[in-house]
Amino acid sequence: MKIAFAAKPANGTDLYLMAVTREDLKKIKGPHADWVNMLIDAFPEFTGDPGDIVSTVLPGYKYSRFGLVGLGSGDKRTRLSLEKIGGKLMSSLITLPVNDPYIELNGFKADEVAVIASGATLRAYEFRAYMTKKQDQYLSDSITFKSPSPAASGKAFTPLDKSRAAVHWARDLGNEPPNILHPVSFAKRVVAKMKGTNVKVTVFDEKQLTRMGAGAIMAVGQASEQQPRLVILEYNGTGKRNSVPVALVGKGVTFDTGGYSIKTADGMVDMKTDMCGAGAIAAAILSLATRKAKVHVVGALAMVENMISDEAYRPSDIITSLSGQTIEVTNTDAEGRLILADAMWYVQTKYKPKKMIDIATLTGAALVALGEEYAAFYTNDVSLGRELEQSSVDTGDKIWHMPLDPAFNAVMDSGVADMRNTATTRWGGSCTAAAFLQRYVKDGVKWAHIDMAPVAFARGEYALGPAGTTGFGVRLLSDWVENTK
Repeated sequence: MKIAFAAKPANGTDLYLMAVTREDLKKIKGPHADWVNMLIDAFPEFTGDPGDIVSTVLPGYKYSRFGLVGLGSGDKRTRLSLEKIGGKLMSSLITLPVNDPYIELNGFKADEVAVIASGATLRAYEFRAYMTKKQDQYLSDSITFKSPSPAASGKAFTPLDKSRAAVHWARDLGNEPPNILHPVSFAKRVVAKMKGTNVKVTVFDEKQLTRMGAGAIMAVGQASEQQPRLVILEYNGTGKRNSVPVALVGKGVTFDTGGYSIKTADGMVDMKTDMCGAGAIAAAILSLATRKAKVHVVGALAMVENMISDEAYRPSDIITSLSGQTIEVTNTDAEGRLILADAMWYVQTKYKPKKMIDIATLTGAALVALGEEYAAFYTNDVSLGRELEQSSVDTGDKIWHMPLDPAFNAVMDSGVADMRNTATTRWGGSCTAAAFLQRYVKDGVKWAHIDMAPVAFARGEYALGPAGTTGFGVRLLSDWVENTK
């Protein structure tokens, strides 16, 4: 989809669409006042609420159609509220068979128009790679937004569109079927995507992982024909060779059966999305690199397929992680924390980051605690937590601070190994999973864990996207990396 900015519509525009607030409806003026009042009279159900849209063919009008779209109230504008305006606009436009609408946005600055356009493009996502029949949904070939300074809007839009492209890539990765996206192909896709950027990519295969002693990653992935991969991404845009990076670590389980602690049939349906943490990190680093952000960041993507075979790891196995700590396997469906443990240890040992965040679709318990609105997050550092909360507010990737209590750590102790991979209690599962991961954080490292299980997948349309994988975390993490002190 092509996005353009102009002071007036081009000849041949399909639809001239005026964006109006509820307040605007009471004081319509200007050259289109008669048309607006006619539409309001003809469609009394139009209230100007966000996403409300009416349009009609008008005899003698120089454009094919004229319409109104609601913006809601004219309250205080934030980046996120402006993006949601764009998302609502796009959601409405998708229902109309038009190719190149012109949207009149009055009272907005040039950079605000760019943000609205960015929200529209975030919503303008579809995943139809495997559909062979045309669907009854429309996505415009191009959209032109009215701007007080088209050049300024275009300049402001460019980095926003690169961020949008990264979010869409993360959604694509999460929506891919597991017979197509598995550890080997996932790693290849990341390598291919980073070509042409200043991102250094290193891929460790199963032989290398075995030699280095990544026993936790190898245990989880050993049952699959598609063997594990650990992908390391490094982007240094600071211009300083010796700068200290921040680290991002992501869970990339491309399909999760639960192993011998097998999931129910219904519980297995969406398990292709169990790699969304790794997808979010890969896309966040892509966003930073394509925007040439002046940051130094390292990403570690732990990729496995948790399957069942005569090679699978079992409950009661004891495995040795990369750190040398031993783990009693009490549930093979608690696999994400195992692969994160090795990836976290590797990135801390190799790169000595000052701060580290891991992100994963880790527990159903987070979903029970927070519903489908918030990701759970835990941290060992108050200032880091505040930084993440600010990035959450700014980007709309919602997170909620959860407790790291010593009691959660105590229930991870094992009688036969250094620790268990699940707690001795069934309660507080997201909290005890975080306590497990904390055992793999080195002294002095500021760390946060994000359990994104509640928000990785949307069951219905929302302001900035359709049903399906959300791309959660891409903007949250890239914003945090750019703004952390």
